[in-house]
Amino acid sequence: MGLVRGVRLRGATAINVITMVGIGPLITIPLVLAALPGPLSLVAWLAGALVALCDGLVWAELGSRFPGSGGTYGFLRAAFGSAGWRALPAFLFAWQTCFAAPLLLASGYIGFADYAAYLIPGGLAVWQTKALAVAVGVATLLALARGIGAIARTSVALGGAVIVTLVCVIAAAYAHPTVAHPLALGESGAGAWGVVRAGFGAALILTMYDYLGYGQAACIGDEIVDPPRTLPRATVLAVAIVAVLYVALQIGVLRALPWQAILADPNGLGQHVASSIVARAAGAGVAIVVTVLILVTTFASVYGNLLGISRIPYAAALDGLFPRAFAHLQPRLRYPDVALVVIGVLALPACLFPLDQVIAALTTAIVLVQSIAQIVALAVLRARHVRAPYRMLLYPLPALIALAGWGYAFLSAGPAAIGYGLVSLAAGVGAFWVGASARRCR
Repeated sequence: MGLVRGVRLRGATAINVITMVGIGPLITIPLVLAALPGPLSLVAWLAGALVALCDGLVWAELGSRFPGSGGTYGFLRAAFGSAGWRALPAFLFAWQTCFAAPLLLASGYIGFADYAAYLIPGGLAVWQTKALAVAVGVATLLALARGIGAIARTSVALGGAVIVTLVCVIAAAYAHPTVAHPLALGESGAGAWGVVRAGFGAALILTMYDYLGYGQAACIGDEIVDPPRTLPRATVLAVAIVAVLYVALQIGVLRALPWQAILADPNGLGQHVASSIVARAAGAGVAIVVTVLILVTTFASVYGNLLGISRIPYAAALDGLFPRAFAHLQPRLRYPDVALVVIGVLALPACLFPLDQVIAALTTAIVLVQSIAQIVALAVLRARHVRAPYRMLLYPLPALIALAGWGYAFLSAGPAAIGYGLVSLAAGVGAFWVGASARRCR
């Protein structure tokens, strides 16, 4: 007996939404403003939404045709094959997941710990922040050691908390504006194009990181009810919901606080911008309540991420490309326990690194073998006239926009992050060659 189909449209959409909306937009706002000051920051949020929507349509078409555990892993296997060297793209994705997924999870754990300092008089020492981040990672792992039905119900509840949290912050920002003309360019207006050109790449990496997660439900396709219909709808719905919330949030922040003040105090006002807005609008007591909701939202994101990611090495193990132990299912609850524990534990040491370095490294570690690779896979399948139940409109335009967005983000990540992505990818090619040689010798 394999995995259990227990996630319907509401649950699938909730899984995507909670994975997308975590601490990300609330802690990256100052970083986006630093790259694109004032209302120019909206360029990055809108561009990120466009790339997310276009890439989401790639996920939707592939997910409707090849629903299964592992998401991109299954798409690459279907497009390029699973025997011999044809299995290399699928293997590399599963391999890179082991390098990128811990960083993605750690970014949420670090964000949780940083934001929790708002509730502690005097804040937290550095070692306390790191310890709290690790503790959140352990708690997330334990929370997912359950059957998929219970996880789906929890995801719906967490999805509701996510939306309530952002709506509360947005309402507070709009209720008490202090900036008369929040969308005025001011001093940066004369050289706006130059500012956008200089800072767009750095800002786009951050906003695309904030939008990540719209394909998470496709990673648990074997546990989705009616996946050819559910997955495309859940993907598009999630991107639309989150894009509206993110743009409204950024405009609200620009209305509520002078963006110069946020940049001038990155470790105070900047780090806790949402709680500061609520405190000004409704008082310290309400701000504490909203801060707790923000932490719930952060937990929801890492919960959804670890859920989907753990199914990737599981799927690779079923094909014999990963050690067989990763294919083990917990006997009673039927979830991939070994894969869940390994990915969850690998994320813990990554909590010791700075947040901006973690975000840049995870982007380069996965973009070539996930975002770009599955766009190529879709083109290959289309060329073979493989029809999917859902087919994106205006193909290939959305796929090309997604390809351009991800390629630009990769090249903008900086030499250290790009080096991490390329070196880990090269190591994956070597590991595949060693594994293939061992299999031929048996």
